[in-house]
Amino acid sequence: MENYIGPSITLDFVKRANRSLVLELIKNDYPISRAQIARELGLSKPTVSSIVNELLQKSLIVDLGEQPPEKGAGRPAHMLGFNPCSAYALSISMDGSETLILTTDLLGKVLREKSIPNTNKLDDLIHEIDCYIEESGLAQQIISAMGMSIPGTVSEDGVVLHSGTLNWHSYDVLSILKKHYSFPIFLFNDANCALLGERWQGSGENSDDIFYISIGTGIGGAIISGGHILNGYQSLAAEICYQIGTDDIYKKRFNVLGQTGVFEQKVSTRYLSSGGYDYQEVVPAYSAGDVSARGIIDSFILELSVVIANAIGFVNPEKVIIGGPFAEYMQPILPEIQRTVDALSPIHADICLASLGKYASALGAIAYAFQQIEQND
Repeated sequence: MENYIGPSITLDFVKRANRSLVLELIKNDYPISRAQIARELGLSKPTVSSIVNELLQKSLIVDLGEQPPEKGAGRPAHMLGFNPCSAYALSISMDGSETLILTTDLLGKVLREKSIPNTNKLDDLIHEIDCYIEESGLAQQIISAMGMSIPGTVSEDGVVLHSGTLNWHSYDVLSILKKHYSFPIFLFNDANCALLGERWQGSGENSDDIFYISIGTGIGGAIISGGHILNGYQSLAAEICYQIGTDDIYKKRFNVLGQTGVFEQKVSTRYLSSGGYDYQEVVPAYSAGDVSARGIIDSFILELSVVIANAIGFVNPEKVIIGGPFAEYMQPILPEIQRTVDALSPIHADICLASLGKYASALGAIAYAFQQIEQND
């Protein structure tokens, strides 16, 4: 019996859950009083007071002083508000061409940003981050966390298992960064980060069930189911670049982990440029009736629609979000993709384009960092 720890875990979980509920309510509905919070959430007044005092101590909320109620009669009460500038977050978003460093407040408002050339040398990246922090005038004490978006497979303990873009393999990036910085640091796959960013600030509209696909030189995927990112056994969930059809088997087209996937060969910007077009030009040419462009785009729509229809059957998302470099050129063909998917699947999901562009992964890395801090107290 001495090893039984269930009650303490349960109490800690309930405390964290209640604190999250209180903070979220104050974020959304301030100014608000302790009594209103207790009524709204069904919590006891002592529980609310304890949580509020903790949040005040951490400067996550502020006491706005005595104010009369906004509606109806009643005595003035001490009203509470959210303090988004009580701390800041850093984001490092790496892709094939550049690294975006930015700072946000606790609501995700971008306060400062800087783009630097991509590097796979961690010492050089640390130097750039140090320079950015110094230029920003931020003390490490007020940086609540740093999120890092990595183009590759990342384990839960911050090891980059594989990144062809950065040529990092089984590289313990987190351990190296932790030796240099005092604030919490979190690494996550770039497609997962992009999905979290779109859910937080973009096209996801806080939906709890989303399938995300990124279309660029490669193809990435991510899934939120029931409000949680689906990682999979080896952090390889939603690697849709490896989707394969019966025709591929007949033609002996097979996948090799770490190499260009069979599906990537059919829908990536490399494929879209195969007819002598830049990928930015192929949709306008298709819309203008160009025969060659029509063949490329018709094939693209069908191959993409089949995978989306299958994904809808697997995970039943409310939304399908298409992001990546090609997404900004896809609006003219989006209705045809929706019609094709609806014809292929009896289960409906709204298909839309990502809206955050290069900021999706950067903001998602911060959203992931905030999420991990909240879950781990």
